[in-house]
Amino acid sequence: MNTPKHQHILITGAATGIGAAAARRFVDEGWYVTMVDINDTVGAALAAELGPRAHYVHGDVCSAADMESAVAAAEAQHGPLTSVFANAGIHRHNTLLDISEEEFDRIVRTNIYGTFHTLRAAVPAIIASGGGTVVITASDQSTVGKHRSFAYGLTKGALGQMTKSLSLDLLPQGVRVNAICPGTIRTPMVDAIFERIAANGDATVDELWKSEAAEYACGRVGEPAEVAALVYFLASDASSFCSGGLYLIDGGLSAGK
Repeated sequence: MNTPKHQHILITGAATGIGAAAARRFVDEGWYVTMVDINDTVGAALAAELGPRAHYVHGDVCSAADMESAVAAAEAQHGPLTSVFANAGIHRHNTLLDISEEEFDRIVRTNIYGTFHTLRAAVPAIIASGGGTVVITASDQSTVGKHRSFAYGLTKGALGQMTKSLSLDLLPQGVRVNAICPGTIRTPMVDAIFERIAANGDATVDELWKSEAAEYACGRVGEPAEVAALVYFLASDASSFCSGGLYLIDGGLSAGK
């Protein structure tokens, strides 16, 4: 009888949304999961709900030291790290002409530096474990532009390029790298975006969700569990011939752009 392979993934931005759905999916599939976030109350509660295969660690991806500590804590709890899902990120509506330098810096530091810090800490551990996988949350905006999404789109385009160059560098060391590129997914992050827009009095949050859904030929936005299924595929051995890819999961929205 073959001994089941030890599988252990570290997920950032794991307390809510896509990260939380991914944590659920990987635990359901029998993996060990280390959840990293700054939303400690929600993250710890979810880890407790998911049981002994899940473990929550406080970590801010903007801090290299936090991510190094998170990887050390992950391996102390669940053994060698075999995968990482670099998922944490933020979004703000802005253009070149109205974004402040402080807001631009925050988006770049979270989305680009945060991914960099996560991978700098996790990838050496994955190599040391004998190889594994990296999945990065990019965006449909890695390939198409959207109105009032200057800084976010810029960072997600960078993550698309990061995925491709890392794949070339890391494949010889047994690490596959891929990115998911979601369209609009029903998450607390998007809720927060719509709440900020609704605060201007232009529309309600419900109206904004309905308007967003109308952009999709299928008449709806995506759900976190649907994205988690793609993350699991790319992290697992089922995708053994996949590396360097940007995988759209956008309900066909970008097909006509």
